[in-house]
Amino acid sequence: MSSDDTFHGDLGIIGGGVGGMGTAIIAAYKGLKVTVFEGGRLGGIVTTLYGRKIVENYPGAPSILAKRLIDEFVIQSQEVNAEIIDERVVKVEKKDDVLTIITNENRYNFRSLVIATGSRPAELGVPGENKFKRKDRGLYNFVTDPNRFKGSTVIVVGGGDTAIDAVRTIAGIAKKIYLCHRRDSFRAAETTVQEIVDNNLAEIIYSHQLKALEGEENLERAVLEQVETKEEKVVEVDKCVLAVGLKTSLEIFEDIGLETDGKYIAVDREMRTNVPGVFAIGDISSKYQLIVIAVAQGAVAAHNAFGMIRKPYWYKDEEWPTEIC
Repeated sequence: MSSDDTFHGDLGIIGGGVGGMGTAIIAAYKGLKVTVFEGGRLGGIVTTLYGRKIVENYPGAPSILAKRLIDEFVIQSQEVNAEIIDERVVKVEKKDDVLTIITNENRYNFRSLVIATGSRPAELGVPGENKFKRKDRGLYNFVTDPNRFKGSTVIVVGGGDTAIDAVRTIAGIAKKIYLCHRRDSFRAAETTVQEIVDNNLAEIIYSHQLKALEGEENLERAVLEQVETKEEKVVEVDKCVLAVGLKTSLEIFEDIGLETDGKYIAVDREMRTNVPGVFAIGDISSKYQLIVIAVAQGAVAAHNAFGMIRKPYWYKDEEWPTEIC
């Protein structure tokens, strides 16, 4: 085992979203020296994209503003003395029992790591997408400011909860809303979809996919394509919410040999990866993109990191897995 002065701390957490902060709270509460690395805004995607949204499905905090929920995470992490470093992680290395986080400014060694980098909005790659998503020209991935859509004709593209939430948020603010989904049914919660149908909050266009976005300086129309017949349909709009899911980034972890399926880091039921000492939680390792899931997985990872590092009498499962799901 390397000497204590080799290490900056016990546990390094990459990502300051709900999963990373939740992990830090549990691990620091247990007595580990914990450092969270977040080069953006604490709270991750919840803060940057959902900050003004009311969170309705986090147990124990009914109808809480997303930003307020993140503030509570930050306060609690400070109370248990978890360190937070505002630096961007660019690489991870492993040599023997030393795991190194390399940021845009420094190098930090730890005994264990938790990867909690979350996800970011996915792209379709259709013509006009890059043009109109810059400089407030009409394309957005989420509704962060409802007033931006006041009096606009909007097309929301997607079939999940984010798309449905976008419609609900701007209903009564936008002049007209189209909801376009490439399937004939939605994967979002049935109760919220029914609310849109019952209250005629949007004109739903089933079985169509976005083919292109067009306009001169700003967005003027969306070109849709019927999935089976390939027949085109043009809709005059000045705003588009492209809510087609989230994607993950795995590039900075390639050098340590993590097993992935190209999208998610593979983990076992204890949130352990195939690399000893490295855990992964939240959107980077799970298709269940829920705050409560990321927090629960973070608690599991914190528990096992503590057991691996301190080896208390009750920690029996010390052998790192060779098979993961």
